[in-house]
Amino acid sequence: MFRQSLLLSVVAGLFFVSCSTMDDYDFATVNQSLNTGEYEAAYQVITGDSERIYSSHDEVLQSLDLGILSHYAGEYQRSNKELTQAERKIEEYYAKSITQSISSYLVNDTIVDYDGEVFEDIYINIFMALNYIHLGNIEDAFVEIRRFDNKLKVASAKYSDKIAAANQENSSKGGEVIDVPKMHFHNSALARYLSMILYRSRGQLDSAQIDMKYLDSAFASQPSLYNFSKPHSLEHELNIPKGQGRVNIIAFTGKSPVKIEEAVRLYSTGGEFYYKIAYPEMQQQRSVIHSVQVSAIPAGEIIAGQASQLPTVVEHVSLEPLESISNIAMDTFEQHQALIYLRAVIRSIGKATTSSVWGVMADKSSDVGMGLLFSALELASTVTTEVSERADVRVARYLPSVAWVTGINLAPGDYILNIEYKNESGAVIAMEQKNITVSESTVNLVEGVCLK
Repeated sequence: MFRQSLLLSVVAGLFFVSCSTMDDYDFATVNQSLNTGEYEAAYQVITGDSERIYSSHDEVLQSLDLGILSHYAGEYQRSNKELTQAERKIEEYYAKSITQSISSYLVNDTIVDYDGEVFEDIYINIFMALNYIHLGNIEDAFVEIRRFDNKLKVASAKYSDKIAAANQENSSKGGEVIDVPKMHFHNSALARYLSMILYRSRGQLDSAQIDMKYLDSAFASQPSLYNFSKPHSLEHELNIPKGQGRVNIIAFTGKSPVKIEEAVRLYSTGGEFYYKIAYPEMQQQRSVIHSVQVSAIPAGEIIAGQASQLPTVVEHVSLEPLESISNIAMDTFEQHQALIYLRAVIRSIGKATTSSVWGVMADKSSDVGMGLLFSALELASTVTTEVSERADVRVARYLPSVAWVTGINLAPGDYILNIEYKNESGAVIAMEQKNITVSESTVNLVEGVCLK
């Protein structure tokens, strides 16, 4: 019992020390730039400190974070280059993950190359599609939406075989067998919305109508993910008055979920085994944005940034949520989390067995010196378990939480769009001004972002 008490004291001490000193990087400067909409400044801070922020195993995260920030900053070609790099690394590291996962059983999952979560992988293509739209390259935008669809079709089976193998190994060691969680996400309203806009701009209304039906189905068949009303503006997307152009506004708000560590510590009744199981939980981040509104003003009424007289607001409408990227992140993570949990259990059993062997040898040793040595080795093994067993909480930092949309019919010409982001009490906490030249039969897309 003395040995058990000693081990518990050391482990508890390490736990509290580790909690009090946990601080990876001070993102205060980055967050300040994000909150003021200075995305290029945030990008430059991160690139300047990249060696402190990212390890050699974080190439996917680095490329993904930079690619999203480049998109927000309007650097669309740079964004495509970085997001393409992230996508290639995801494919490469996923192929390597089978052999890497074996070594991760010995320490923890943070030592392997991060190969991305399902939601990170698929939304790469959405943001690349948006990049191509802004660059006027409609063909490549269509390609990215198709690639998004193809990834989504196979996403639900991505971890099935690995979970089955981990279940079999865990069962052979006397551990629990868990069911494979069901992934509910199979149809994206945002992807369908973008595809509909592209087809409409080409006059392919039959194809646009098919996309609209799939969009309706996304809401009807996935109520847990689309737990809000379908935007009313969708009713008018395919009925544009002659002589006018349809302006579509997409606003991204908030930040996608983060991962936090959950740890379970157990000591067997007889004191033979000490287990620590650490695994990540996905946690949504709260956004202060509760509504988004946009107003359109003819550009000719604005001189040097000020109205020559009270400007004519030709439209003033509210945006409505179209897709919760946060909901989809939570849903698509469940299968991967099950695999991570099983690996953690297998790893914990192996580490506990090693510690137990030293304890048994200490109890059986007739030599006092050797007994102390074996007890010290048991203690060292237990301490190593506590320190080394960590959850992998890596995740993309700058993907948004919610996509809001609306549409406005305007006569051809130049306009200034003011996008207002409001909090729960209706106060404007951020505003963006966008210039657009509206024309018929083309893609008139305006995009805003507020990560608060």
